[in-house]
Amino acid sequence: MQTDFSVEILTTEDAWSSSKVQKAQLEDPDIRPILEKKLNSEDRPSWQEIAPESPATKRYWALWGSLHLKDGVLYRKWESDDGSSCRC
Repeated sequence: MQTDFSVEILTTEDAWSSSKVQKAQLEDPDIRPILEKKLNSEDRPSWQEIAPESPATKRYWALWGSLHLKDGVLYRKWESDDGSSCRC
């Protein structure tokens, strides 16, 4: 007995260009302050600069060391507890 299967392949590659993601991040009121600071300097802003921002922005500020830019888009670096695995 022969069975035919039809399979549709969907990919998410290039669903959003880097410029579209960056635009969306810049439109997000919580991410925008962090992204703008990262685009202008690798130095973490002072608490006084971040204090007036939203609680979510403050959380991103606390994660400053694990946030990085790639093609103008803000990403969070994740590393396993034992350091054996990293996703950037």
